[in-house]
Amino acid sequence: MPTDTAPIVVGILDPEAETALLEYAGRLAATSGHPLRLVHVFQANVLFGDPILGLPGAMQPQSMIIDDAGVGRLAEQILAEATAIARDVVAGAVEVSSELLRGHAAHVLIEESEEAYRVVIQRRGFSRIHRVFTGSVSSRVAAHSHCPVTVVPEGWSAEGRTGVVVGVSDDKSDAHVLGHALEEATRLGDPVTLLHGLDLPALHGDLVDHTTTRDWTARGERYLADLVKKARDQVPEHPHTPLGTRVFAEAPADALVAASEQARLVVVGRASHLNAFPHLGGVTRALLREAACPVEVLPLPS
Repeated sequence: MPTDTAPIVVGILDPEAETALLEYAGRLAATSGHPLRLVHVFQANVLFGDPILGLPGAMQPQSMIIDDAGVGRLAEQILAEATAIARDVVAGAVEVSSELLRGHAAHVLIEESEEAYRVVIQRRGFSRIHRVFTGSVSSRVAAHSHCPVTVVPEGWSAEGRTGVVVGVSDDKSDAHVLGHALEEATRLGDPVTLLHGLDLPALHGDLVDHTTTRDWTARGERYLADLVKKARDQVPEHPHTPLGTRVFAEAPADALVAASEQARLVVVGRASHLNAFPHLGGVTRALLREAACPVEVLPLPS
């Protein structure tokens, strides 16, 4: 599919609580030129099994009170409300389409990602305990998607925020992640801050002294300098985007979550050291749960 016609797919659940999602996706579509495709996934039945991993299951009634036709009518109303809001946001800049789909939300969005420019989902304001027992659609989609996935916190606003933060971890996909972040920063007109956490063997223990930290910091700074040069060579059309670097001796997830308090976007990649299975890594999972701004997760470069 040509890049300029690949849609931005937005997973819709409840437009009354997804104003931040629709605002973000609409502005992304208007500034990137990609059409907006709203998808609402519904089912009156629940599948026991795992459709993502291809495990068999059986369809059982989710509710004996709400029938399938009633769920369908409600789904149509939800999608119509979301479409009206999205069209107001894009103000005619791009086409907005919508479709009702039946199935498991994460599975359907992963299928949609095969021909999408971006998948955008809102992180709902559930408690941590609730997320532990129910799982996370956004985490599943980010782990298996064929295109970048952006997860927008509920109630998020871009007002007063600036900058694109990039988290790297001495991974073979780091140059790809930074190149993508430079493109996003150019679109937004924002600077880029590149963060790299020290992989010290005993970060919080007595075994790491000042000399060790200093040596590892110098090593990290050299790595970032090489990474910036490589990314500039790969993305030469963004030579003037301000790009700062910082090496920190603290837990990477904590540093990135703290940076998200002021940033407009955080960009990270999927881990590449477990090639047998799609893998987010603990830092990315923490960001998807706790970040105060949208988090964009990139699949491994092909």
